[in-house]
Amino acid sequence: MDAWTRRAWLGSAVTAWAVSGGLGQDCAVADPPVDRAIELIGQEFPSENQPLAGHHQPFASRVTTLAPIDEAVRRVVVTAMAADPRGQLLAVAGDDHVIRILNVETMRLLHTLGNGRQDRMDDQRIGSEVVSVPGTGHTDLIRTLAFDSEGDRLVSAGNDGRLIVWDRRRNFRVMQEIGSAPALACVQFHPTIQQMAAVGFDREVFLISRTAASTPRLRCDCNDLRCCRYRHRDGLLAVAGRDGHVHLFDPTTGEEQKAKSATDRSFHQGRIRSMVFRPESSGLVSVSEDGTLVERDTVSLQLTSRLTVTSGRLFSVVLIDRDHAVAAGSDDRLYVIRLSDSVTKAKVIETLSGHVGSVATLAAVGPTLFSGGFDATIRRWDLTALSGAASKIARGRDNETDAPETSPR
Repeated sequence: MDAWTRRAWLGSAVTAWAVSGGLGQDCAVADPPVDRAIELIGQEFPSENQPLAGHHQPFASRVTTLAPIDEAVRRVVVTAMAADPRGQLLAVAGDDHVIRILNVETMRLLHTLGNGRQDRMDDQRIGSEVVSVPGTGHTDLIRTLAFDSEGDRLVSAGNDGRLIVWDRRRNFRVMQEIGSAPALACVQFHPTIQQMAAVGFDREVFLISRTAASTPRLRCDCNDLRCCRYRHRDGLLAVAGRDGHVHLFDPTTGEEQKAKSATDRSFHQGRIRSMVFRPESSGLVSVSEDGTLVERDTVSLQLTSRLTVTSGRLFSVVLIDRDHAVAAGSDDRLYVIRLSDSVTKAKVIETLSGHVGSVATLAAVGPTLFSGGFDATIRRWDLTALSGAASKIARGRDNETDAPETSPR
């Protein structure tokens, strides 16, 4: 898509949000997609990881598979997940282009969003007549899901050029849909103001809000952006991708925080795929295709800690509390990491096994962790025991952790 087309899309997107009420008001909604009789199959399996000293039992995971809604699809690969900040719901996107809303405790299906077909049509009653109208949902790979800070709205986007906001307060009806967008890799809600940030596979950073006239246009030095995150305390926007740098913007002015030199910010040697801000701090945790986890301070712009986690690629990272993160990627494993503090650097304190394919996405509700990926399963892990024990274990181990070998294919 050329620069003029992108500007036209961005302008029309912002205008559409402003005219319809955008993020802050109700607007015209489509009829809700019909929930289908999809059963979730859950089984208990012990994990294959070896516990650290002091752990009497290995961590086990509950395995859930998603039944397809299309007879032509045999297994549903998980492509994106998002946890509700209220701790009640898990949104899961599959490679059948459908979003499923699950209960985090029971893993039961509550809502099905979309039907995933290119020729999607739904029956809708208009007056006394029932007519076929274009259906809601996505028709290509969904790459990103995110709830807003209150858990009232869910945003989804991906390869089909649709950005859709679903209204939880109205049974996840479509609140707003923006079509004809470029393919998007990540979308996030601002924590306090009515704004969203979206990035795709070039250098454009899209800001979508109700105040189109005052919304700055952002362009990043990096081409091929893969993730974006707002800092909770003030809404500072971090974006990252191919060049291994984290770029920091003020989303109200468009001003970028510049490091003193290029080497000050180049802490990864590969594409950054995921990042998360540590709560109540300026610390940012990122993971990359170079197999490393990096912590940096987004005020001083200095490196805090750098850890080689795996010889494979890392695709996702989440926090399970303020001191512990979990990272996962191409070697099928999940790595529980004690983050750095004033005394110690980051280190791997537990390895979780069980997946038999790359782990594409992670989500967490406190110490309850969800992992999904290419083996067409979701695994639910209870890491409550780590919160109390991990600090003591971590202090007794060496500061360096050897990178494990990649699991055989």
